[in-house]
Amino acid sequence: MTVPIALPAIVSISMYFFLNAMVTLSAVVFLVAPGTELAAVAVLLMDDAGDTAQAAAMSVLIIAIGLAVRFGYWALMRGVNRRTQAWLVSRGTGS
Repeated sequence: MTVPIALPAIVSISMYFFLNAMVTLSAVVFLVAPGTELAAVAVLLMDDAGDTAQAAAMSVLIIAIGLAVRFGYWALMRGVNRRTQAWLVSRGTGS
């Protein structure tokens, strides 16, 4: 089974995609369905409408969510690495 070996990479890629999706504007602006509003697009719309304080608050929330996900990723990777990379830990072979 390759999933246990590839689990650190799978988790890392998932975190990378999530954080990029939080702040990507270039192509996503054209893919948003009517009635759906992305956080990064909402920040731009608020700033364009003159609601600078609300746009700044929303930006801080986006950063806070990104940091929370990053810390969650860090904790998850500690456990994953402990389980999948156990062979890296020297066990005192006695030599």
